[in-house]
Amino acid sequence: MIVSAQTYNILLIVIAVLIVVKPFYTRLITKQDNKHDWMFAFLILLLPINWFTPTFITLTKWFEYKKEVLLFPSSIDGVSYSYGWNNYIVNKSLENLVFEYVYYGDSKREDDEVDKIIPPGKIAKVNEVKIDFVFEKQAKSVSTKSSGATKTSLYCM
Repeated sequence: MIVSAQTYNILLIVIAVLIVVKPFYTRLITKQDNKHDWMFAFLILLLPINWFTPTFITLTKWFEYKKEVLLFPSSIDGVSYSYGWNNYIVNKSLENLVFEYVYYGDSKREDDEVDKIIPPGKIAKVNEVKIDFVFEKQAKSVSTKSSGATKTSLYCM
């Protein structure tokens, strides 16, 4: 099941609210101190849920795209999708797409960092949690705490 990114964010907020309602209720309304504060630890579960839920970026026309999130593993158009540390780029346009890594400062290419050209009608899986520049101009420089950074970019040829 694939839902829009906005629906996914609303679901995460609802889950977070449901987690914190009971501890806040017991602490503030019934004045039972920290009886249910251990439930706040469930908020930590939202981190892996967010990291291992793949995102679909679907380009339909020139610079028109939608961002969706995979809630449950499924098969769409004959392709099986499952959870993992990745994004799927679906090119339904007539243009070639380019996914590339952009290096700043002393940052260098790693073995698993491979630039991809995605032809029309194809789906590409990229092993990144976030794509930094989606159909926007790449930054000339970035602020880092170290000597370099690696960013990702998706654009039309």
